[in-house]
Amino acid sequence: MKQALTILVALSLAGFLRGSDATEIDWVAVDDPGNPPDANGFGAVPYVFQIAKHEVTNEQYVEFLNAVAKSDPHGLWSESMGAPLLRDLGQGGIQENLPVFAERTGPPGAYRYACRAGWEKKPVVYVTFLSAMRFANWRHHGGGSGDTENGAYDLAKGGLAPREVGARVWIPSEDEWYKAAYYQPESQGGPAGGYWRYATRSNDQPNAVEPGSELANAAIFGRMHQFRLLAPVGSVPNASSHYGTLDQAGNAWEWNEAILFETKRGIRGGSVSHPYEYLQSIVRSNARPEREYPSTGFRLARPSSSPSPGPR
Repeated sequence: MKQALTILVALSLAGFLRGSDATEIDWVAVDDPGNPPDANGFGAVPYVFQIAKHEVTNEQYVEFLNAVAKSDPHGLWSESMGAPLLRDLGQGGIQENLPVFAERTGPPGAYRYACRAGWEKKPVVYVTFLSAMRFANWRHHGGGSGDTENGAYDLAKGGLAPREVGARVWIPSEDEWYKAAYYQPESQGGPAGGYWRYATRSNDQPNAVEPGSELANAAIFGRMHQFRLLAPVGSVPNASSHYGTLDQAGNAWEWNEAILFETKRGIRGGSVSHPYEYLQSIVRSNARPEREYPSTGFRLARPSSSPSPGPR
C-alpha cells in the first residue's frame, strides 16, 4: 500500500510507428522485472517495458496536431500554446514568462500548426491528460491518420479511463515512471534499498545548470515562474537515470496514470519553475485530467516485446 510519507503537492515497437523524423521516439529498456517497491510503496514493476528517453517535444506534438486536428473538436491545441492568456501566477509572475510555441492558422476544417523557431525540441506543455491520452492512442495506431479515441485508452470513458489490455503505447503508470526514474539495484551500483532520491542517480541535491552542462548530478530547475526557460529535451545529457532516461528531474512536470482523490491524475518530476525540493522521489503532484499548465508535459511507455498487460 502506498504510504503516507509520500508528499502530495497541489497544483514503434521499432518499425511499428511511421512518420517523419519529428515523430521518432528514443526508447530505453527498463528491465530488472519483479523489483521491490521503495519504502513509500512505489516503483515495483513485475515486467520488462520500455519508456521514452525524453518527454514528448513540441515538434512531435505539432506533427500530431497537423495529422488529426484540422478541425480540433477535442481541443488538442490550446490557445495558451500560441498566445498565453494573462493569468495570476503569484509572486510576480507575468505573462511574458509563459511559453508560446505552437501557432495555429487557417479556418476550422483546415487548421495548420507550426512550432515557434527554437522551440521544436523543447517539451510540449499546456497538454491536458486527455490530450496526452489521445496522443498515445494516435501512436498506438501508428501515427498518420490514426484514431485518437481508442486504442491505448477508450476516451468514451473519459479522463480516468484505464489503460486497455494490449496497448502498444501508453502514458506510464506511476510505478513505471518511478522505477525508470529512481531505481538502480544495489548489485548494479545502486544505493541501499535500490532507490535514489533524485532521478540523476544521486541522493544529493542536483546542481541547477544551464542547458549543455556536462555534470552528472544536475537538472533544469529553480527559475521561479520563468516557464519560458524550458530547455530542449536532453539538455543535461550526463544526468540520466540508471536506465538512461533524461529530464525526469526538472524541466517539465510529467503526467502519469495514477488516479488520486478519485478525480485527478498524477504528476511527477518537478520543473524549471520549481525549487529542488520538488524534484525528490517523495513528491507527487496531481490535477484533473482536463487541466493544463505551462510547466507540465508527458512522456510515453510501450511494451518490451508483447502488448501491455494493462495498468498496474
